[in-house]
Amino acid sequence: ASVLGSSYTLGVDIDQDALEVAHRNIEEFEVDVDLILADVISEKSIFVENRKFDTVIMNPPFGTRKKGADTQFVQKGLALSNNAVYSLHKSSTRNHFQKKAEEWGVSFEVVAQLRFDIPKMYKFHKKETADVQVDLLRFAWPQQSVCSKGDSS
Repeated sequence: ASVLGSSYTLGVDIDQDALEVAHRNIEEFEVDVDLILADVISEKSIFVENRKFDTVIMNPPFGTRKKGADTQFVQKGLALSNNAVYSLHKSSTRNHFQKKAEEWGVSFEVVAQLRFDIPKMYKFHKKETADVQVDLLRFAWPQQSVCSKGDSS
């Protein structure tokens, strides 16, 4: 986001290793990004209290180990966003998120269809590597129309 000219960019992760990788990337690209170690789903996440962001970009857990975790992340992203949330999800959950978007009153778009080769990283991973079909989804709030003074429309 910072490379594309955002006025402020904040990175949040619960994983210290992920933040260290992000920090190296920030230095390499010479961009200005704040990083915070936090659990965005936790009710105790005071770093975002009374904050709104134009755009939220996330790579949440896929929700296969903890059912509904992916949905919780999108809901939190929408609560933090004035505009749009971009989020990566298993393609098999596309219909679920399309229905959720309708329930939440936001638009839904599949921006890209990707394939991830995910290596065995956690004890609960059973295979050495898994080829996973993934969608980049965009959820967006309806835009308010702005009327000029004297405009009756």
